[in-house]
Amino acid sequence: MGRIYLDNAATSFPKAPGTAEAVSDYLKDNVVNLYRTESGKSEELFSAIYLLRENIASLYSYPHPECIAFTLNATEALNMAIKGLLKKGDKVLVAKYEHNAVMRPLSQLGCMIAKDDADGISAVIANAADNVSGNVIDLSEYAEIAKKQSVPLIIDASQASPYIDIDMSVTEAAAICFPGHKGFLGPEGTGGVVFRRDIAEAIEPLVTGGTGTESDRETVPTTLPERLSGGTENLPGLVGLSHSLSYVIEHMTEIRERCKALTERLHDGLSAIKGINIIGQEKDEKTIPIISITAEKDVAWLSSVLLERHSIETRVGLHCAPESHRSLGTFPSGTLRFSPGPFTQDDEIDKTIQAVKEAMDE
Repeated sequence: MGRIYLDNAATSFPKAPGTAEAVSDYLKDNVVNLYRTESGKSEELFSAIYLLRENIASLYSYPHPECIAFTLNATEALNMAIKGLLKKGDKVLVAKYEHNAVMRPLSQLGCMIAKDDADGISAVIANAADNVSGNVIDLSEYAEIAKKQSVPLIIDASQASPYIDIDMSVTEAAAICFPGHKGFLGPEGTGGVVFRRDIAEAIEPLVTGGTGTESDRETVPTTLPERLSGGTENLPGLVGLSHSLSYVIEHMTEIRERCKALTERLHDGLSAIKGINIIGQEKDEKTIPIISITAEKDVAWLSSVLLERHSIETRVGLHCAPESHRSLGTFPSGTLRFSPGPFTQDDEIDKTIQAVKEAMDE
């Protein structure tokens, strides 16, 4: 029985065509440490990483690719932005669908968290698209609050990219944090943050160390992007991400249309099953390929049935986002989440719908 993978909101599978080969070729024949090794391979690696910076900057409509810091994931990116811009006692306005990648750093710092009261805030943090329901928020609302209060706006684009447009010049965000391994179809261990230039020049980096540049100084470099990136980066992963993101940008319209069609197909099928309740936005509102359900039967049991009988891989529980579940009314029981990707097949969606129906009919 073939594997049916419906957990792309956790990490994408399959990856973009050629991504594995790009990583393999680098590891087999082209390894070099950027800004360190004197090698004929350095220029090739620099070109791949710079293309990645340019593509990310273009995606978020920001003309400063040097203001991008690469991280291991969106969680590290959010920690870099939060811990670099906030301190103990700061009051932070958060949107209603925040992930623990936001809530835990704020708790760790000892920040006060507000959901409605914007008076006296030090920052606004907004998850552009919910990882539980796929609900999309109105970023302009939070951008306006941040602008009115003259505080930084941090955007979590973990589920939103590349499915919706986020324009840094419009939102005037201080930081947009993204993963490389989800919608960008790249390897795990990749992600980053796009900083507004004034923030990039002033923020205290989360990690400092060797950069291969300005090595005569023991203070943090002043040049970008080096001041944001201490130590050797995940170069094999970034080479893979450079390849996969180029693929995503080239096929952006196709990917968006395909994922929307799959999500609508799944929504129609699941909503017709007695005892299934779909959480969040209606079908015609969905732009993110995520559907979560509750059921008259235990969703943990249902997920086990899908895996054990049909090799259908999903995610069940609180999805590292208890705050989102409270907003959706699904805390503490959680939901069963399905998240197709651009390479999911129609018949895989149909088999999933049938498998859920059979389980609910028992």
